[in-house]
Amino acid sequence: MPGIYDKENMLGVINSLPEQIKEGYNLGRNVNLKGTPDKIFVCGMGGSSISGQLLESYFAMLKIKIPIFNVQGYTLPEYADKNSLIFIVSYSGNTEESISCYREALKKNLNILIITTGGKLEEYSRINRLPCVIIPKGYQPRNAVAYLFFPMLRVLENAGIVSNNGEDVKNLIDNLKKNQSSFDRIGYDIALKLYGKLPIIYSSNTFYAIAYRWKCEINENTKIPAFCHKFPELNHNELNGYLNLNKLNIPIHVIILQNEDDHRRVIKRMEITRKLVKEMTNDAVKFTEITIRGDSILTKMFTTIYIGDLVSYHLAINYSTDPTPVDVIEKFKKEMGPFI
Repeated sequence: MPGIYDKENMLGVINSLPEQIKEGYNLGRNVNLKGTPDKIFVCGMGGSSISGQLLESYFAMLKIKIPIFNVQGYTLPEYADKNSLIFIVSYSGNTEESISCYREALKKNLNILIITTGGKLEEYSRINRLPCVIIPKGYQPRNAVAYLFFPMLRVLENAGIVSNNGEDVKNLIDNLKKNQSSFDRIGYDIALKLYGKLPIIYSSNTFYAIAYRWKCEINENTKIPAFCHKFPELNHNELNGYLNLNKLNIPIHVIILQNEDDHRRVIKRMEITRKLVKEMTNDAVKFTEITIRGDSILTKMFTTIYIGDLVSYHLAINYSTDPTPVDVIEKFKKEMGPFI
């Protein structure tokens, strides 16, 4: 059945993640920064934006002191200054919000590094002699997450902001290859549980970028709504929203992504949340808990991303849907018209 609906071989693209990680990490090996920034901004949208959110989570889990700010819009914050590093990340090179941020950063003479496949941003980098990492074309932006994330990581290694990850990257690649069939089975089984349900993905705050990735992949690949939230914040608002859920007649399945290194109070919150939601809904809401383990932060992050991508793929096939096209998004862009 996948062959009938997967017309552009999305499964093959998802399974090429190990090769993408290796190539993406190598793409940043000869790129060096000017000085050491005290703030980092990652400007990107959609599939390009997730790389910056993952970098922010990575920094948080390693307790790196330099703050990262993700800009998902047209303008940089006022506190972006000459001590800042500005990553302009756009797979197409033509994303209007990213171009707007680039123009603003250029006007302020900030430290800019572009990651793209080409487009206007590559052209601008040549004209203004700015460093630019060119990544492979031919992917949906969301399927190029490794090409967008790992060059940034390597550049920050070169600058001494993060430690060398060469061994961790190698182990991550080996892990993905070794356990590919196992991860696929997990993704397939979760997709069966989610069929006909509204997926909600919960995680700790530090792992929220991965929960958000799951949500977005289900949106774009499966073409259904999905939502996400994070502990402990959801216990101060969303938890109460289950009280009248049975009156809405909306079947929900909650995925909890539990990092083995989550704060002990967060893990307790996850357990109590599950118990209370089941009580409030007479066990109508089903739960699947995934404990995230690995020998490094990168392994924890990208094996969980890989499983989530597979969940969204198999769920799309279950809905007789081609996971690759995003026709509604393309229609929206056309109606917006050109950005000048």
